[in-house]
This record gives sequence, structure tokens and C-alpha cells, in this order.
Amino acid sequence: MRTRLFDASSIILLAKRSPATAPATLEGEHILDLTKYEIGNAIWKLNKLINKTDKSTARESMEQAYHLTALMETISLEEQRKLTDTMEIAFDGGISFYDSAYLHTARERSLTLVTEDERLRRQATALGVNCERAGA
Repeated sequence: MRTRLFDASSIILLAKRSPATAPATLEGEHILDLTKYEIGNAIWKLNKLINKTDKSTARESMEQAYHLTALMETISLEEQRKLTDTMEIAFDGGISFYDSAYLHTARERSLTLVTEDERLRRQATALGVNCERAGA
């Protein structure tokens, strides 16, 4: 059984740097339900605002991202307790609710958080959550 929780930054990095091996690396690992939306937003921003590519390029990137995330176990934060505990971490740590959702889930399920976000890595350390980089 795989034991890592990937955030959007790490999935995007893996897909960009190692497209041939990314599927094997990600298969069976974990993501949050919100990760798919974060990836989609990053693809939109990159294609529409930064590179100003055509819509078909963005759609193709989203399709590739879908295939990668479909290989992973999706964890949902729908329960009230999970949401309120996530809010507590966000409030106490001064971080976004999205980031605290990764921390809460990794801690609750004893998963290693995989992120390229340095601020999130520091918060993980402060909470005793194992953390690593995909790009390391």
C-alpha cells in the first residue's frame, strides 16, 4: 500500500519533469478531492494568463492530468469533523484552508505529504507530519 499524499504542486512537477515515469510514481498514492481543482486552476492560469495558448492545449493538459489523478486514491473531506479540524489548523497556522486540508489528512492517516511548497513544508514539520519533495 502506498503511503504518500501528493499536493497539486508535486503532481504538476512530476508530470513536467518525468512524464514517462509519473504514472508509476503516482499510481496507488493519495490526493484530496480538491487537488484536481487546484491542478485545473494551475493549468488554466499557465495556459490562459501566462503562455496565452489556445484552449485545445489547456484541454489536452487537463486530460493528461485527469489520467494521472485517476491512478490515485482520492480522499474527501466531507465530514464535519474533518472540516472543523482543518479550519483549526488553518487558523492556528495562518495558512490557507486548502493547505491545512493536506496537513490534516496527512496527519490523520499517517501519510507522508509530498509538496514543493516551502511554507507548507515548514507547517508540516511544526505539526509533526512527515514531508518530502517530489523533485528531490
